[in-house]
Amino acid sequence: MSIDIRNLTFRYNPGTPLENTSLKDISLSIGKGEFILIGGEIGSGKSTLVRHFNGLLKPSSGQVTVDGMAAHAKKVKARVGVLFQFPQQQLFGRTVFEDVAFGPRNFGLRGNELEEQVYSALELLGFDKEICSNSPFHLSGGQMRLVAIAGVLASMPEYLVLDEPFSGLDAENRTTLLSALKHLTTKGTSVIVVSHRIPDLLSAADRIFLLDHGNLVFGGTPVDYVKHAPYLPEITCLMKEMRRKGFDVRDDIFHIDDAFSEISRVLNTKGAVGK
Repeated sequence: MSIDIRNLTFRYNPGTPLENTSLKDISLSIGKGEFILIGGEIGSGKSTLVRHFNGLLKPSSGQVTVDGMAAHAKKVKARVGVLFQFPQQQLFGRTVFEDVAFGPRNFGLRGNELEEQVYSALELLGFDKEICSNSPFHLSGGQMRLVAIAGVLASMPEYLVLDEPFSGLDAENRTTLLSALKHLTTKGTSVIVVSHRIPDLLSAADRIFLLDHGNLVFGGTPVDYVKHAPYLPEITCLMKEMRRKGFDVRDDIFHIDDAFSEISRVLNTKGAVGK
């Protein structure tokens, strides 16, 4: 169970004066239940890469397979759910229920099973059933984004790809969404998040891939990232500064709970020495 990319190269407008190589010999694999972050500057190829995961784009060379099938195979559509930037622009239903039910209904769900899927997806993102009768266009921008994400979740994809899902969300909704995504990975769903907020999401990630001008320039764990990446989480910067000031702390920490434990350990040690 995996998405496998082997020597993927993709060119826009091939054979024309506007030809542009967006991806260059990319190879990586995404396993079941992983939380993957894909980062890079604008134009690095992030969105182009994930458009290959369900066959929206086909490689100029190389291959992309999903559970052993070519990514453009019809069966893959039900396995890979993709939501791009500004998902609220994809809303169209008269009610929230109609919008969220659209995907699973297309995959054949009906009756009680359909209702349960819709309610479950909305509940995971912090909504009550009562919202189902509301127009999605009367919600706040953040709520509209979460409803659009619920529409993908309701189809129960095995791989969930989200392009900048946290953009435009307030702190409460970001926390709700991140918690929901982590819950999905415990159930075996692979979550792939494209984001420029890599430092803010390290504590959730299993692995990170960074692109630069179409090249895969980094692939590794969060611990690898804080050792080698130029843009670090604030908590990591704090630990590095403490170490520079002479405190014997680990400086590869990126989670606030770990930082609290490490700082407490060092202060307690100093206290014991002082006594």
